[in-house]
Amino acid sequence: MKQITLFLVDDHAVVRAGIRMLLNAKDNISVIGEAESGEEAIRTAPPLEPQIVLLDLSLPGMNGIETAKILKRLLPSSRFIALSMHEDPEYVQGFLESGGSGYVPKSALETQLIDAILAVSRGEYYAPAKLLAELAREMAGSDPYKNAKLTQREYEVVRQIAHGSTYKEIAEELGISEKTVATYRERASEKLGVKTRAELVRWALEHDVL
Repeated sequence: MKQITLFLVDDHAVVRAGIRMLLNAKDNISVIGEAESGEEAIRTAPPLEPQIVLLDLSLPGMNGIETAKILKRLLPSSRFIALSMHEDPEYVQGFLESGGSGYVPKSALETQLIDAILAVSRGEYYAPAKLLAELAREMAGSDPYKNAKLTQREYEVVRQIAHGSTYKEIAEELGISEKTVATYRERASEKLGVKTRAELVRWALEHDVL
């Protein structure tokens, strides 16, 4: 099983300890370093070259978005997941635009953090379905792929992803493997001309898939 290396940035020691405990229960996730501020993360994370950086957006001094922008230049191969007290689509959009790949509210750490890490490690983007739906409603733009024809399986996978289901849940529901779910999602995304989960949810909303 391929190991996912992770660097944790949060100014609260108790929060870091709780996240470590949650992640240490997974054999394929390894916390290789941590910092309590953006400044410390910029000094200590680059030599470790973590695959994923988890960082609190409300850091004292240099905030999480500023930290992510600098670390993205220093660690171009790393991917970033925000941990935040804010459940607002504007924060999601701001973090993704700064180079982030995932967004997890602190209220949902126990239920969504592992899914976010696994999704981001696969090269996907992640945010809670509710926030993605709110963000999608705010996103403007035309849809040149409105007449794209999805197969029944592709349509069902898109519908369940838009509802916030994980690949594992979709696989169990449809009686197929997680790898097959990923293949259907990739085919549907290509047909629809979308890349991110938010764009997929927007398409689902605009076409009454939900």
